[in-house]
Amino acid sequence: MSKIKTLLIEDEKISLITLQSLLHKHFEEIEVVGTAGTVRESKEKIKSLHPDLIFLDISLPDGEGFEVLNGLERKSFEVIFTTAHEQYALKAFDFFAIHYLVKPVTFERLNTAIDRYQELRKSDEFNERLLQSDAVDLSELIAHGENNRLEFKSSFRWDYRENKVNKKLEEVILKSIAAFSNAKGGVLFIGVDDSGNTIGLEKDFSTFKQANKDHFELHLRNLVNTEYGVPFTTNNLNVSFPLIRSKEVCMIEIRQGLEPVYTTVTDKSGSPVERFYVRSGNTSQELIKPSRIMTYIKARF
Repeated sequence: MSKIKTLLIEDEKISLITLQSLLHKHFEEIEVVGTAGTVRESKEKIKSLHPDLIFLDISLPDGEGFEVLNGLERKSFEVIFTTAHEQYALKAFDFFAIHYLVKPVTFERLNTAIDRYQELRKSDEFNERLLQSDAVDLSELIAHGENNRLEFKSSFRWDYRENKVNKKLEEVILKSIAAFSNAKGGVLFIGVDDSGNTIGLEKDFSTFKQANKDHFELHLRNLVNTEYGVPFTTNNLNVSFPLIRSKEVCMIEIRQGLEPVYTTVTDKSGSPVERFYVRSGNTSQELIKPSRIMTYIKARF
């Protein structure tokens, strides 16, 4: 595995030296390619160095560390925030932080953060390697389990508990598509349960006038077209129906979106409401507060 190109953004000299020392002494996989001490310098270093990982101090002389992430055209790195102020933790995760270190940084805390990064990196590399392979073994991908780029759903619209069609389940599929698009993209399998067991699409197929994958895909695309628009469906989705253990499943590859998407769902009273979903870990989560949504959108898009 190649070295992890790492940028340290820290204006306090003692904190910077401490972090550099810990990384050099204990983490040979980390290559510190540069340091920065201001928002302006940080943005310049990100553009020129293309780091894989950034340690980002929240309090900088010319603004908050969050400002470093605003307006960047391409965010191909992970972020670990460092700060002396615990109250910023929630906001940090709205900016895609994979971890949050409270100063003074210790080996134990740093080790946990690096482990978290390594888990995400290996998972992303594993998924990308399998999906880009001409001889992709999807059963191996599924056996890897759900993660930030991979999700399983037993069905599209067939309720196995009630043994009937349940169109609320279609909303769940839309939520997952939106959550992946609003984050880093990902793959959604329909016809695979939470444990990775292949169920297939036979029950879903039976809910259409013609029980086949063509009508399944047509209905799926019509739903996505109605909710997010035809350009979104055309440019952001790839739908296929691979055979896994002799059972046909639906595999939806969702690209990282260029614009935020909102999903219309029905609330408890049956009224339509717009919601904003993002992928976090192995779940699709709703951001509720408008301030958090705006913070996320500003950082992500």
